[in-house]
Amino acid sequence: MAIVKNFAFTYTSFKRILSILKENFSIHIFSHAGDIPKSNGIKPSVFLRHDVDLDLSFALKMATIERDEEINSCYMIMVNSPFYSMREESSKSIINEIIKMGHEIGLHFDFENHQDRNDELKIDTILDRLDSSCKILEELTNTPILSLSFHRPLPQLLNGPIHIGNRINAYSAELMNWYLSDSRGTWREGNPLPLLAKPKNKILQLLIHPIWWDKEHLDAADRLQKFYEIRTKDFTIEEKNKFDVLLSSHLSIQRSERNQ
Repeated sequence: MAIVKNFAFTYTSFKRILSILKENFSIHIFSHAGDIPKSNGIKPSVFLRHDVDLDLSFALKMATIERDEEINSCYMIMVNSPFYSMREESSKSIINEIIKMGHEIGLHFDFENHQDRNDELKIDTILDRLDSSCKILEELTNTPILSLSFHRPLPQLLNGPIHIGNRINAYSAELMNWYLSDSRGTWREGNPLPLLAKPKNKILQLLIHPIWWDKEHLDAADRLQKFYEIRTKDFTIEEKNKFDVLLSSHLSIQRSERNQ
């Protein structure tokens, strides 16, 4: 995994990203993506997305920063996350607080049965599951869910149609032509700041995962180690082992102590 030097995953860096976005782009929420590609605005368009894989509290921190910077983005939420539950009042409270700030809530879809992750899968075969998952979020938020992303998308789900059902597909061809992401806690395309300062296309999708960011910089493996230690503080050995397996398989990356 390539490491981008001289870039800190801190809220200070995140604010710098937001500042550059405001200067160089027109910023849109995902539910508007079906119309924006047809527009002829002076500035290129950016769709800012956050996939919330592990912890809703990190999402709330980023949402607050964006609110203070007068920016709205999209937070993609899992309804079957092994690390947070839609049944918990704290989860409901955080998600609705993010909505009150003016942000969009979308679905971050993951398969319940990982045997479904295969080369034969087609979007048409999972439409009912997508609808059911969106309904859970809609009942929780009392607002329509109009966009979705896939957790670790299968190759055949990439560069698909702009709509899946009546929802915006984050992995559509229109939104993947210029795509920057901090997946696995690094920037595959290099430091994003100079790239954002000189837009190369009319449409950018920027994916930022809240879990990698905090007041102080940590490498991804160390960030996961800290997350693991906090969340398993009162666990039994058996519970810690189970959590550890879930964590490494969910993100395809291991915490630092497992790398030693």
